[in-house]
Amino acid sequence: MLCIAHGLANELSGAHSQAMILLKILDFLVTICVASMIALTLGFVAHYVFGLSRLDIRASALTGAGIFGALVATEWFAELRKSK
Repeated sequence: MLCIAHGLANELSGAHSQAMILLKILDFLVTICVASMIALTLGFVAHYVFGLSRLDIRASALTGAGIFGALVATEWFAELRKSK
């Protein structure tokens, strides 16, 4: 998918900055999707393999996701602001 976005960026010669913003948005979305898949896998393993209750998993998962999301969003917005 990123390969298509890079090809699109090369075709848009007059709108280089718009293409770069599109690439950054796609990068952000891919990062969020991968992080959510990892979280689901870890939750599955913790519940079914280690026998933790869903309530025990939920509190830790929400805290970790909040911290991770804040760090990713901060970095992404800082990069977006630098590119302008």
